[in-house]
Amino acid sequence: MNHSNRLRLSKLSIGLIVALAAAPAFAQSTSAGVGGQVMGTDGKPLSGAEVTIVHTQSGTVSRVTTDANGRYNARGLRVGGPYTITVNKDGETTSQNDVYLALDEVSQVDMSVGAQELEAIQVTGSGVSQVFTSDKMGSGSNIDSQKLEAFASVNRNLQDYARLDPRVSQTDKSRNEISVGGQNPRYNAIRVDGISTNDAFGLESNSLPTPRQPFSMDTIDELSVDVANYDVTISGGTGGVINAVTKSGTNDFHGSVYGVYRDNDWSGKNANNQRPVLFDNEQTYGFTLGGPIVKDKLFFFANYEKYTGKDLYVGTGVDTGPVGSGAANIVNITQAQIDEVIRIANQTWGFNPGTLALPSLDTESEEYGVKLDWNITDKHRASFRYGKSTQSQANINGFGSTSLALSSYQYVRDFDLESYTASLFSDWTENFSTEAKVSYRDYSAVRNPLADLPSIAVRIGSATLNLGTEENTHANVLETQTWNAFFAGNLFVGDHALKFGFDYEDNDIYNLFGRRTNGVYTFNCIRTATTPQFGTGCAQSFESGNSSRYQLFYPQGGNLNNMAAKWGLRNLGLFVQDTWTVNDNLTLTFGLRYDEPMVKDKPLYNATASNFFGYRNDATIDGNGLWEPRFGFNYRFDGDLQTQVRGGVGLFQGAAATVWLSNPYSNNGLSYIDYFDSNGTNVFSADPRNQLPVALTGGVPGTQSVDFIDPDLGQPSVWKANLAFDRELPWWGMVASVEGVVTRVEEGIYYQQLNLGSATAVGQDGRLIYWNANGLNPARWNQQGVGTSVTARQNRNTAFNDAIIARSTGRGGSEQLTVSLEKPFSKASDWSWTLAYTYTNADEVSTLTSSTSSSQLGNTAVFQANEDSVARSSYEIRNRFTAALNWKHDFFGDNTTSVGLFYEGRSGRPYSYVFDNDANGDGRLNDLLYIPKGPGDVLFGSAAEESAFWQYVYGNEYLNSHRGQVAARNDARGPWVNQFDLRISQELPGFMEGPAMWASTSTASTLRTR
Repeated sequence: MNHSNRLRLSKLSIGLIVALAAAPAFAQSTSAGVGGQVMGTDGKPLSGAEVTIVHTQSGTVSRVTTDANGRYNARGLRVGGPYTITVNKDGETTSQNDVYLALDEVSQVDMSVGAQELEAIQVTGSGVSQVFTSDKMGSGSNIDSQKLEAFASVNRNLQDYARLDPRVSQTDKSRNEISVGGQNPRYNAIRVDGISTNDAFGLESNSLPTPRQPFSMDTIDELSVDVANYDVTISGGTGGVINAVTKSGTNDFHGSVYGVYRDNDWSGKNANNQRPVLFDNEQTYGFTLGGPIVKDKLFFFANYEKYTGKDLYVGTGVDTGPVGSGAANIVNITQAQIDEVIRIANQTWGFNPGTLALPSLDTESEEYGVKLDWNITDKHRASFRYGKSTQSQANINGFGSTSLALSSYQYVRDFDLESYTASLFSDWTENFSTEAKVSYRDYSAVRNPLADLPSIAVRIGSATLNLGTEENTHANVLETQTWNAFFAGNLFVGDHALKFGFDYEDNDIYNLFGRRTNGVYTFNCIRTATTPQFGTGCAQSFESGNSSRYQLFYPQGGNLNNMAAKWGLRNLGLFVQDTWTVNDNLTLTFGLRYDEPMVKDKPLYNATASNFFGYRNDATIDGNGLWEPRFGFNYRFDGDLQTQVRGGVGLFQGAAATVWLSNPYSNNGLSYIDYFDSNGTNVFSADPRNQLPVALTGGVPGTQSVDFIDPDLGQPSVWKANLAFDRELPWWGMVASVEGVVTRVEEGIYYQQLNLGSATAVGQDGRLIYWNANGLNPARWNQQGVGTSVTARQNRNTAFNDAIIARSTGRGGSEQLTVSLEKPFSKASDWSWTLAYTYTNADEVSTLTSSTSSSQLGNTAVFQANEDSVARSSYEIRNRFTAALNWKHDFFGDNTTSVGLFYEGRSGRPYSYVFDNDANGDGRLNDLLYIPKGPGDVLFGSAAEESAFWQYVYGNEYLNSHRGQVAARNDARGPWVNQFDLRISQELPGFMEGPAMWASTSTASTLRTR
């Protein structure tokens, strides 16, 4: 794939750019701005007037002077308010109080000097003002402190609040996963106080580095959710960009003490009318405190929060059990069979595999931070923030619709995140200001298994019992150290506001993914002999130690550290932008951004693999930069009721999950040898340090597994465009909006298997088959889909196992249409509400749901191996209705009672029908199902199995209507979901003069319907 718009910067020029940067800065806005035009009594622009902007709670002052056109601009201001804006000219003064400024927005306040009453073109501090601003061009939402306090969030995280934007869908609530426009959640960017708080490696689906949010919502002052924002400082914005700013201290002491409790007895019952034991209880408690250190000059804000989920596990399987357990999901394994496996492990093989009961482990997190704000002078303001979060998460693993796991198979994930942020806002002249920030993050994530054993799977009929140490947890350590810097200058020249600067990120990575280093065994049955109690016996039994499948990754020289990926990734972004106020009605923005990735170290070069497969395995994305043009407009119509048309188009580069780019460092074919015996061995050892002799007994030579990156591959990028119409209605200050958002993939990622080999046959549906002769022989397969002497990818190069390449694609995109109606809070009404509907159509080439290239290849359902077909996105929520209702009233003096209700009704997520086994012999379980025309079209193992199959098909609308066809990827959809969240809060008199106390409760309920 050619990239004519790419340009490689020399190392010298990059070094000069970094060296010449006088001050570090941030990559997303953490401040607000205000501007407008000052008119005299004669109706003409008033030049040379002094405008003083005071944040009344902290005494923070900013002073600017109007230009020849009477315009003034101030940037880098505190978010929120209230502000008092005063204009003085030749002794005549006009002021406006109670002005509130929104995060990352420039509010417009036009004023007249000398008039008896202040004339304000725009009412600030209301929902209307946030919609009708000249700089609002793209698509997104602002969630101020008032909305944060009113909204119901049981999980207390950013993803819950982001749902207030109708284009943002929470595609997996249990994992706090959100998708914008049907795009991959890993393409979202989350920033707090301008610093990237994203998962620096890409293992988490919630876009954060830790399973639980590493900062408390009680520290957040305001949020902005950008779906398409054409400002050139936006980076990493292929998905959504959530920007949060934390609270600051003021001249008054204020704080909070809070607690949250939830008990398992409060959860619902399953389909068997039993309440599953999901956890014991959850407890959260914390406090915040802010105030002055030096009045009007220096302020602090501190927080602490502790969470404990007693016996709370993350993962699937909490309501899965054996026959007779009463669980919602019954696996066809009896307790007697489980007990026999435990007995054999203890008495025959000498290790304790645990039991089916989950061990008593808690999921915990603790976080604290402090923020200092310093008003150095009226021209300069600085802030510093320190934050730390430690988490320990108990994980359930090995459970599924046909599988159970013993306690030895479980593990704990331990996380540590520490961050430092310093920022500086400066007004150097009346027309030039700067914003600057530098930050450092230190992060680690370690999997700690509950046992140090091989990974063992015992097949029991068509089900599986897992025990030992899960194969991805044998050795799993991640450490990253990340520096961020940013500098932006704002220069005001007449009707033009110029912005220019750079941002920079430097990420050092150490990732030890010692998968399968303890050995991985599969046994076809429990015992050798057939017994009524324990089922069908076989030669490859757990009792005999004869496995049916065995795999070992043996590190070079036996040293695990040789498997670690040690490398670094940097990114330099340069940008320039002109915002042109053409007249009072029309504002245009023209911007250009350039991003270049720089890779510090190359993967270990493998000449044999590179020569055979035709790609260098040490290729990286180094130097594959991208120019990103952006344009936006806002046109406001004249009239008593505010009306505007806004829109724009731009190219946005995001960031691939770094783990995807890290795979070639881990899988270079030289750091470890892959011993894989598809027919197993006749030796078993429970000692994880004694696996190499086991691997050598199989007689199958070790192979290499190698990952490649196409040398033309760059970071993911998409084109975004939106067009919107907003209209203030004549009733109660309501605002109606219609908006369309379109994205088109400029560059995406998908995976192909280079070591596939030629096909050996063609299936009756036209599918290419890669099995050997035994694999094509039905007599070689048993009722459970287990083959004898069968080999996938028969014609592959047997010196290698996997050879997988990450390629570039320009296919995929989405269209969204949103219709909304909003009534904001006002002084005349205690009510606010919003109603919205969003239609989404999204498609993709690869689902990109995992971290390893092997899983990426296997998690995308396909008809033909290695195809790059476009299909419905796995994250598409086709229809979504949202409604938010907020009410507040002062029943007892100034103590406010408030109620917040949020409703979401949405389509279920798409899914695919696939074969249970490897239908085509490409080594992956991702083959789209051929739906037979009718009885007799295909062979079944037994008449009973055929009867059960057709009974299911006839009762399934999708399968029955597609008989004789191959099921399309993500063509089926889950049931409709309705969810209600409710919050009731009561303000109580405080113990001292100042802000009152709050007491609140929140609840949520979810209902799925067909």
